[in-house]
Amino acid sequence: MIHPGASPVQTASALPEPASGSSAGARLANLLVDPVSAFRGIGTRPQWVLAFVAAIALRMGSVFAFYRPAITPLKVVTGLLFQLVTIAPALLFVALVVWLAARVCRVGVSWTPAFAVVTHVYVAYTLATIAFASVAGAVLPEFADVDLRHPPFTNFAMLMDDATPEVIRSLVGEVDVRSAYALLLLWLGLRGAAPNAARHGVTSAVATIVVIRVVGVVTLSLLR
Repeated sequence: MIHPGASPVQTASALPEPASGSSAGARLANLLVDPVSAFRGIGTRPQWVLAFVAAIALRMGSVFAFYRPAITPLKVVTGLLFQLVTIAPALLFVALVVWLAARVCRVGVSWTPAFAVVTHVYVAYTLATIAFASVAGAVLPEFADVDLRHPPFTNFAMLMDDATPEVIRSLVGEVDVRSAYALLLLWLGLRGAAPNAARHGVTSAVATIVVIRVVGVVTLSLLR
Protein backbone atom coordinates (compact mmCIF):
# COMPACT_ATOMS: atom_id res chain seq x y z
CA MET A 1 0.00 0.00 0.00
CA ILE A 2 1.29 3.47 -0.90
CA HIS A 3 0.48 6.20 1.57
CA PRO A 4 -0.64 9.61 0.29
CA GLY A 5 2.19 11.35 2.09
CA ALA A 6 4.95 9.14 0.68
CA SER A 7 7.70 10.81 -1.31
CA PRO A 8 8.35 9.90 -4.97
CA VAL A 9 11.55 8.09 -3.95
CA GLN A 10 9.73 6.04 -1.33
CA THR A 11 6.95 5.30 -3.81
CA ALA A 12 9.41 4.09 -6.46
CA SER A 13 11.24 1.85 -4.01
CA ALA A 14 7.93 0.39 -2.80
CA LEU A 15 6.98 -0.77 -6.28
CA PRO A 16 7.36 -4.55 -6.62
CA GLU A 17 9.71 -6.00 -9.21
CA PRO A 18 7.81 -7.21 -12.29
CA ALA A 19 7.20 -10.93 -12.20
CA SER A 20 8.70 -12.99 -14.97
CA GLY A 21 6.16 -15.78 -15.19
CA SER A 22 8.68 -17.53 -17.44
CA SER A 23 10.16 -20.95 -16.98
CA ALA A 24 13.90 -21.43 -17.35
CA GLY A 25 13.31 -22.83 -20.83
CA ALA A 26 11.16 -19.89 -21.89
CA ARG A 27 13.73 -17.44 -20.55
CA LEU A 28 16.41 -19.17 -22.59
CA ALA A 29 14.31 -19.20 -25.76
CA ASN A 30 13.41 -15.53 -25.37
CA LEU A 31 17.08 -14.59 -25.54
CA LEU A 32 16.76 -14.66 -29.32
CA VAL A 33 13.18 -13.56 -29.92
CA ASP A 34 12.44 -11.22 -27.00
CA PRO A 35 15.47 -10.36 -24.83
CA VAL A 36 13.51 -7.90 -22.69
CA SER A 37 11.13 -10.68 -21.64
CA ALA A 38 14.03 -13.07 -21.21
CA PHE A 39 15.50 -10.94 -18.42
CA ARG A 40 12.25 -9.73 -16.87
CA GLY A 41 12.02 -10.82 -13.25
CA ILE A 42 15.50 -12.37 -13.23
CA GLY A 43 16.22 -10.46 -10.03
CA THR A 44 13.63 -12.50 -8.12
CA ARG A 45 13.95 -15.70 -10.16
CA PRO A 46 17.64 -15.96 -11.08
CA GLN A 47 17.48 -19.21 -13.03
CA TRP A 48 20.91 -20.12 -14.38
CA VAL A 49 21.33 -23.92 -14.30
CA LEU A 50 19.65 -24.58 -17.66
CA ALA A 51 21.57 -21.74 -19.31
CA PHE A 52 24.84 -23.13 -17.92
CA VAL A 53 24.04 -26.60 -19.25
CA ALA A 54 23.07 -25.07 -22.61
CA ALA A 55 26.40 -23.22 -22.77
CA ILE A 56 28.35 -26.43 -22.23
CA ALA A 57 26.20 -28.30 -24.75
CA LEU A 58 26.66 -25.58 -27.37
CA ARG A 59 30.42 -25.52 -26.91
CA MET A 60 30.66 -29.31 -27.04
CA GLY A 61 28.28 -29.65 -29.98
CA SER A 62 30.01 -26.96 -32.01
CA VAL A 63 33.43 -28.57 -31.53
CA PHE A 64 32.15 -31.95 -32.71
CA ALA A 65 30.20 -30.39 -35.59
CA PHE A 66 33.05 -28.24 -36.93
CA TYR A 67 36.06 -30.46 -36.35
CA ARG A 68 34.33 -33.85 -36.54
CA PRO A 69 36.68 -35.84 -34.32
CA ALA A 70 36.26 -39.56 -33.77
CA ILE A 71 33.71 -39.77 -30.97
CA THR A 72 34.37 -42.16 -28.10
CA PRO A 73 32.87 -42.23 -24.60
CA LEU A 74 36.23 -41.17 -23.16
CA LYS A 75 36.42 -38.16 -25.50
CA VAL A 76 32.88 -37.13 -24.58
CA VAL A 77 33.59 -37.31 -20.85
CA THR A 78 36.93 -35.54 -21.25
CA GLY A 79 35.32 -32.86 -23.42
CA LEU A 80 32.57 -32.26 -20.88
CA LEU A 81 35.08 -31.91 -18.05
CA PHE A 82 37.22 -29.56 -20.13
CA GLN A 83 34.25 -27.33 -20.95
CA LEU A 84 33.18 -27.35 -17.30
CA VAL A 85 36.56 -26.30 -15.93
CA THR A 86 37.01 -23.59 -18.58
CA ILE A 87 33.50 -22.12 -18.69
CA ALA A 88 32.64 -22.10 -14.96
CA PRO A 89 35.65 -20.05 -13.72
CA ALA A 90 35.28 -17.56 -16.60
CA LEU A 91 31.59 -17.03 -15.85
CA LEU A 92 32.26 -16.66 -12.14
CA PHE A 93 34.96 -14.06 -12.78
CA VAL A 94 32.84 -12.04 -15.23
CA ALA A 95 29.86 -12.23 -12.87
CA LEU A 96 32.08 -10.89 -10.07
CA VAL A 97 33.13 -7.95 -12.26
CA VAL A 98 29.52 -7.25 -13.23
CA TRP A 99 28.34 -7.49 -9.63
CA LEU A 100 31.08 -5.14 -8.38
CA ALA A 101 30.45 -2.64 -11.20
CA ALA A 102 26.74 -2.71 -10.41
CA ARG A 103 27.40 -2.05 -6.73
CA VAL A 104 29.76 0.83 -7.51
CA CYS A 105 27.13 2.39 -9.79
CA ARG A 106 24.39 1.76 -7.22
CA VAL A 107 22.48 -0.75 -9.30
CA GLY A 108 20.81 -3.07 -6.81
CA VAL A 109 21.80 -6.46 -8.20
CA SER A 110 22.72 -9.31 -5.88
CA TRP A 111 25.21 -12.04 -6.70
CA THR A 112 22.93 -14.81 -7.98
CA PRO A 113 20.99 -12.59 -10.43
CA ALA A 114 24.30 -11.18 -11.70
CA PHE A 115 25.56 -14.71 -12.36
CA ALA A 116 22.27 -15.64 -14.04
CA VAL A 117 22.46 -12.60 -16.33
CA VAL A 118 26.07 -13.32 -17.28
CA THR A 119 25.29 -16.99 -17.98
CA HIS A 120 22.42 -16.10 -20.32
CA VAL A 121 24.52 -13.46 -22.09
CA TYR A 122 27.24 -16.05 -22.58
CA VAL A 123 24.76 -18.44 -24.20
CA ALA A 124 23.68 -15.73 -26.64
CA TYR A 125 27.33 -14.82 -27.34
CA THR A 126 28.13 -18.47 -28.04
CA LEU A 127 25.18 -18.79 -30.41
CA ALA A 128 26.32 -15.67 -32.28
CA THR A 129 29.86 -17.08 -32.53
CA ILE A 130 28.56 -20.38 -33.93
CA ALA A 131 26.37 -18.50 -36.42
CA PHE A 132 29.28 -16.42 -37.73
CA ALA A 133 31.54 -19.47 -37.92
CA SER A 134 28.86 -21.37 -39.82
CA VAL A 135 28.45 -18.56 -42.35
CA ALA A 136 32.22 -18.29 -42.76
CA GLY A 137 32.50 -22.03 -43.30
CA ALA A 138 29.79 -21.88 -45.95
CA VAL A 139 31.12 -18.94 -47.98
CA LEU A 140 34.90 -19.37 -47.65
CA PRO A 141 36.89 -21.90 -49.71
CA GLU A 142 37.33 -25.35 -48.22
CA PHE A 143 41.04 -24.79 -47.59
CA ALA A 144 40.28 -21.74 -45.40
CA ASP A 145 40.78 -22.37 -41.70
CA VAL A 146 37.84 -21.02 -39.68
CA ASP A 147 38.64 -20.41 -36.03
CA LEU A 148 35.55 -21.42 -34.07
CA ARG A 149 36.40 -19.10 -31.16
CA HIS A 150 37.31 -16.11 -33.34
CA PRO A 151 35.44 -16.48 -36.64
CA PRO A 152 35.96 -13.99 -39.46
CA PHE A 153 33.54 -11.18 -40.35
CA THR A 154 33.03 -10.18 -36.71
CA ASN A 155 35.67 -7.42 -36.50
CA PHE A 156 38.38 -5.68 -38.51
CA ALA A 157 41.35 -7.44 -36.91
CA MET A 158 41.67 -9.71 -39.94
CA LEU A 159 42.49 -6.62 -42.02
CA MET A 160 45.52 -5.78 -39.89
CA ASP A 161 48.92 -6.83 -41.22
CA ASP A 162 51.80 -8.31 -39.25
CA ALA A 163 53.45 -4.89 -38.89
CA THR A 164 50.52 -3.59 -36.83
CA PRO A 165 51.42 -3.30 -33.10
CA GLU A 166 49.91 -6.02 -30.94
CA VAL A 167 48.08 -3.46 -28.79
CA ILE A 168 46.31 -2.00 -31.83
CA ARG A 169 45.42 -5.45 -33.14
CA SER A 170 43.97 -6.43 -29.78
CA LEU A 171 41.92 -3.23 -29.44
CA VAL A 172 40.59 -3.54 -33.00
CA GLY A 173 39.69 -7.13 -32.24
CA GLU A 174 37.63 -5.98 -29.26
CA VAL A 175 35.41 -3.84 -31.50
CA ASP A 176 33.38 -6.91 -32.35
CA VAL A 177 29.73 -7.24 -33.32
CA ARG A 178 29.39 -10.12 -30.86
CA SER A 179 30.75 -7.94 -28.06
CA ALA A 180 28.31 -5.17 -28.93
CA TYR A 181 25.48 -7.71 -28.88
CA ALA A 182 26.64 -9.05 -25.51
CA LEU A 183 26.85 -5.55 -24.01
CA LEU A 184 23.31 -4.78 -25.16
CA LEU A 185 22.07 -7.99 -23.56
CA LEU A 186 24.03 -7.21 -20.40
CA TRP A 187 22.35 -3.80 -20.19
CA LEU A 188 18.94 -5.43 -20.61
CA GLY A 189 19.87 -8.08 -18.06
CA LEU A 190 20.86 -5.55 -15.41
CA ARG A 191 17.68 -3.61 -16.10
CA GLY A 192 15.69 -6.81 -15.67
CA ALA A 193 17.51 -7.70 -12.47
CA ALA A 194 17.09 -4.20 -11.02
CA PRO A 195 14.00 -2.65 -12.68
CA ASN A 196 13.87 0.21 -10.18
CA ALA A 197 17.47 1.26 -10.83
CA ALA A 198 18.12 4.42 -12.80
CA ARG A 199 18.94 3.92 -16.47
CA HIS A 200 22.07 6.03 -16.19
CA GLY A 201 23.25 3.82 -13.33
CA VAL A 202 22.87 0.69 -15.47
CA THR A 203 24.62 2.43 -18.37
CA SER A 204 27.45 3.51 -16.07
CA ALA A 205 27.85 -0.07 -14.83
CA VAL A 206 28.12 -1.41 -18.39
CA ALA A 207 30.54 1.40 -19.31
CA THR A 208 32.67 0.51 -16.27
CA ILE A 209 32.83 -3.10 -17.44
CA VAL A 210 33.94 -1.95 -20.89
CA VAL A 211 36.73 0.16 -19.39
CA ILE A 212 37.90 -2.77 -17.24
CA ARG A 213 37.93 -5.01 -20.32
CA VAL A 214 39.91 -2.52 -22.41
CA VAL A 215 42.44 -1.97 -19.63
CA GLY A 216 42.86 -5.73 -19.28
CA VAL A 217 43.35 -6.23 -23.02
CA VAL A 218 45.92 -3.43 -23.25
CA THR A 219 47.80 -4.69 -20.19
CA LEU A 220 47.98 -8.26 -21.50
CA SER A 221 49.11 -7.02 -24.91
CA LEU A 222 51.92 -4.98 -23.41
CA LEU A 223 53.09 -7.92 -21.27
CA ARG A 224 53.44 -10.25 -24.26
